[in-house]
Amino acid sequence: MPTIIRDLPYFDQPTRVQLSGRSFTVKRDQIILWISITEKGISQPDPRVPRFPAILDIGCNYNVLINERHLTAWAGIQPGYLRQLMRLRVAGEPVSHVAANAWLHANVPGKRDEMASRPPFLLELLPGIAVYPAKEGQALYPRLPLVGLRAFRRAGLQLAIDCRRSLVSIRTPGRIRLFD
Repeated sequence: MPTIIRDLPYFDQPTRVQLSGRSFTVKRDQIILWISITEKGISQPDPRVPRFPAILDIGCNYNVLINERHLTAWAGIQPGYLRQLMRLRVAGEPVSHVAANAWLHANVPGKRDEMASRPPFLLELLPGIAVYPAKEGQALYPRLPLVGLRAFRRAGLQLAIDCRRSLVSIRTPGRIRLFD
């Protein structure tokens, strides 16, 4: 499985993404990946583990930055369930870094929100993910979870962004193939 994400489109105008019967805004030029979160040590996720949208943010300094409300509602994980590794500051706020991995779901080529039938690809995240606290009465930060470039480093993934065609591909390292 050399190619995980193939010809994933992103758009030059705002779009919407659907999750659990709700619609969420995706801003122009935001690249949406579909991921799942599990505790560390899981070698194959249960097929019922929920997947949800996350923004590929190559400027994000964390593997994954997720609001605790998204972790609970979308990933189905209570923040206290995951082993806390450290506390750090994000935008001046104390944030928990917890032991978790992410799973990257393959898309149907040319489609953003349709998943291929292949199993998801494990992103082993060291040290884990950053969980931003939910603030009562305040807008969620981040608005959608963020996946940083750092999440791809350990797996040695190759990221290709075709800005002319507005397409993204992510593949595992390996020999060059003309057709996969």
